[in-house]
Amino acid sequence: MSGQEAIDLPQEHPVRISGEAAVAAVALMVEAALVWSVMRGLVGWPPAIAGHLLLSLALALLATWRGHKGGETRLLTWLAWLTLTMGPAGPVATGLLAVMTLIFTRTARPFEEWYESLFPDDHETRSELLYRRLLAGREDALAEGSVSSLTDVLFTGSTRAKQAVVALLARRFRSEFAPALQMALADPEASIRVQAATAASAIEERYHNTRLDLEDAVQAAPEDPDALLALAQHLDDYAYAGVLDDDRQQAVMRDALTAYRTANRLLGAREDVDLAVGRLMLRLDMIEEAELHMSGLTLRYEDPRPLLWHAECLFRLRRFDDLRRVLNEPKLTQLGLRDEYSGINPMINLWQISALVGLDPMDASP
Repeated sequence: MSGQEAIDLPQEHPVRISGEAAVAAVALMVEAALVWSVMRGLVGWPPAIAGHLLLSLALALLATWRGHKGGETRLLTWLAWLTLTMGPAGPVATGLLAVMTLIFTRTARPFEEWYESLFPDDHETRSELLYRRLLAGREDALAEGSVSSLTDVLFTGSTRAKQAVVALLARRFRSEFAPALQMALADPEASIRVQAATAASAIEERYHNTRLDLEDAVQAAPEDPDALLALAQHLDDYAYAGVLDDDRQQAVMRDALTAYRTANRLLGAREDVDLAVGRLMLRLDMIEEAELHMSGLTLRYEDPRPLLWHAECLFRLRRFDDLRRVLNEPKLTQLGLRDEYSGINPMINLWQISALVGLDPMDASP
């Protein structure tokens, strides 16, 4: 078992022996005083029983309060129950239990060592680790899981696991997790759909509030490229978060494009911003303008990604001769782009076939 996995195993809560021992001693003195008072005829049985019940109730309330504060409650719970049922013998028994617990905790093997001795060859798979962290409500479950693994849980997991995925998406959502959110919104279980719809509403509200803050920052410093770039990137993520309808998505993408262009003018043509501008133009069906923009990027930068966006522009414009030329560019093979971007091969193959036979892109869209 690796060190990271050992950290993730459940840990035993430390037992606060001194505090419980003091409470048990007070309870013993009160119970003994009640018994002594009855034996000496100072009080009758009804007042003594009432005092006994009040003491037991006070111990139960103390254990409940300690639990709400996140503290250890095992010995206090035993003290309350044993005092109620056994009278003065209850605190004595609890004190003995506390001493035995103290001796045990000083000599017991650590949980990780005990667990590893039972399962020396146990190695969790990535999916098993993700599933366990989801059920435990771990905030780092999203960091451990890819989009595909989250959608796998939504497709095959139990209702509890699906609820855990949606809850984590609501708290730690990023735009790359939009497919998982959309899958949850279409889940066969009504409870999951309702939870996902609530999460989508909360996610959209967060995006909107952050947008307002960033727009205020841009309004305060309209010539600050960093503020403009932050707004553009946020709007870009917002558009692809999967929480907007088509019309609002188009409007947000247009706002992102405007912010990117303004930031690019102030920054002096930065590669990542240039690429985002061309991508948004293509997604807004500004195909001719996007093709001209991407064509310039393929000449200006060594990064092969503009070639793919340029190829999509040419495919949608039915310029198959130019598409063949772009797909034969050495950068696509020399830089290992097809291996790096898994899933891009089918699209490139479709473009190549379309370029060879002149297939209408409306009949075979990538």
